[in-house]
Amino acid sequence: MNFSHDAFAIEIVEYDEWQERNRTNNFFELVYILEGTGIQSVAHIPHDFRENEIHLLPAANCYKYIIRKKTKFLFIRFTGNYFTSSSNDGIDYSSWFSKLNFILANHHHHPGEIVQDLLEKRQIKHLLDVLLYEYETKDISSTFIIQTTLVSILGILSRNIQKREIAGRIFTDNKFADLLNFISFNMLNSDKIAVPYLSNKFNISETYFSEYFTRNAAEGFKDYILRSKLKIAESRAKYTNTSMKEIAWELGFTDSSHLNKMMKKHYNKGMKEIRGVSFQNQH
Repeated sequence: MNFSHDAFAIEIVEYDEWQERNRTNNFFELVYILEGTGIQSVAHIPHDFRENEIHLLPAANCYKYIIRKKTKFLFIRFTGNYFTSSSNDGIDYSSWFSKLNFILANHHHHPGEIVQDLLEKRQIKHLLDVLLYEYETKDISSTFIIQTTLVSILGILSRNIQKREIAGRIFTDNKFADLLNFISFNMLNSDKIAVPYLSNKFNISETYFSEYFTRNAAEGFKDYILRSKLKIAESRAKYTNTSMKEIAWELGFTDSSHLNKMMKKHYNKGMKEIRGVSFQNQH
């Protein structure tokens, strides 16, 4: 059974033995283990899996499942090429795109469950059960319910990862964590991460904003934005097949040469080198 949309695809498959799957133009897949047991391997790191686990798989083919007991999978594949705000179905896919980039850049990419917090996991499992029901029902409202459910799932995943990113950090100003959250989830929207917009939204004097940010983050605002974008670019090179030109354009760099220059300056590696090492490690 399959459910296809420009922005995502849902598939339910059952395997006695793992088979290579044809996946194109995707960011990553969420995997819900409906039945079965076995071993999940990502970048040659093994993890015993069982029913009701929720995994994240990168686009690059650096994973596999070793089936012990016949396993039924629910795959949700997210694609990047169609996440535009011009969609006619009422969903803001540009917001999805930002969250996908954030999740991809900040997830540890190890095997096992993507969410460790028990309450967060219960929420995602409940939403996946709603999605599964609508997928099987396929009535006139199912498509919209599936779309809005996926919005909630991405939001919870992003929040969970963000909590992990700022855990243990102490800010002199409590609203700074909210500022970082907002920047993280709007990294691809140049208008929303501009100093005038942020100053107005968070009630911080525009002339004081740079000093305020540096005092709380221990680095300058422009450096933080650049480092965050390079982190996304690194993950896109490692874990997707997106072209360097497209990655550069989506992250607001002049062109792929500009992105490559910045990557070499900050990481001593170019984009092709990062991608090349990643694909070598898959085999």
